[in-house]
Amino acid sequence: MKKLLLILISLSLFTACENEPLDNGFTDFNNNQNNGNNNGNNGNNGNNSNSDDLTLSVYELDIDLSLSFFGFPINTITNSDINISNDIIISSSIELSANNSSFVTENQTITRNANGQVISDISVNESGQNTNEYFVTYSGNNISQIEYNYYDYEDPSYNENHVYNYSYNGNVITRTEVGSSITVEFTLNNNDQLIRKEAFENGASILAEDITYNSEGNIISSVSSGESNNSATYAYDNFENPLKVVYDESYLLNFLADDYSDEIGGLIAQFHSTKNWNSVTVDGTTFNFDLQYNSANRIQSREISYNYGPEFSISINENFNYLN
Repeated sequence: MKKLLLILISLSLFTACENEPLDNGFTDFNNNQNNGNNNGNNGNNGNNSNSDDLTLSVYELDIDLSLSFFGFPINTITNSDINISNDIIISSSIELSANNSSFVTENQTITRNANGQVISDISVNESGQNTNEYFVTYSGNNISQIEYNYYDYEDPSYNENHVYNYSYNGNVITRTEVGSSITVEFTLNNNDQLIRKEAFENGASILAEDITYNSEGNIISSVSSGESNNSATYAYDNFENPLKVVYDESYLLNFLADDYSDEIGGLIAQFHSTKNWNSVTVDGTTFNFDLQYNSANRIQSREISYNYGPEFSISINENFNYLN
């Protein structure tokens, strides 16, 4: 179950500004406010024609996560509308709620340089304040630095600043963080796919994840060792994954600023596989997903649901909207 929890929490963070901490007000365990009206996204009814030559226009990812944290119940709802043009993410709108609090909306804008490289990813709240900032620096085609800032305007003691620097040696990318004793190595194969992520503290390995792909380039297994010891295998349908071309545009950016403990297998299966991910087997237990298609076999929706009672439950609903 631990592996499954890590996979699904990673998915929820992936679109919610990746490393974004929950606002301090969201984690108030005594918050009994009930909004009485779920203002989650009602879906962008884009052109879901049965044509097979349409491109993804809006990707909706709605996640309802409930868990017990040291005996305290936490429920978070994240509703994301990700706007796409010419197979590139332009912006997104993210609604966040925790423990029945009112929804808070953040708008995310991505900026690119003249070479098309992402140089900033900034989220702004309803008051016009920056809450999450990513600034990316390049040396040629290589990412040399990522700076991440998080701002909590209710309690600045929760503010965060992370500066990551990257060096390259063959197919290995090494990340160091200013003020941290932890380094992370990312190893790529000859197809520039991640095959290993390993974290070190003061030079000693503390966590590693190894990835295996099939001949189609889809991840089929991930095995973790060290702080986590578990495994997962992944399965797919036979139809094109519309997310791959979109998220491959900034492939490494999706991983290089993650926390050292974030597992990457589920993210690769979800966003970087050639086919649509339809099940996962975690330490011997298989979970099948509900996928719906149009008559051209283009995925229109996917639903992932797990319920372990008050300890942990999650519902993930995706909708795929296409345009000519």
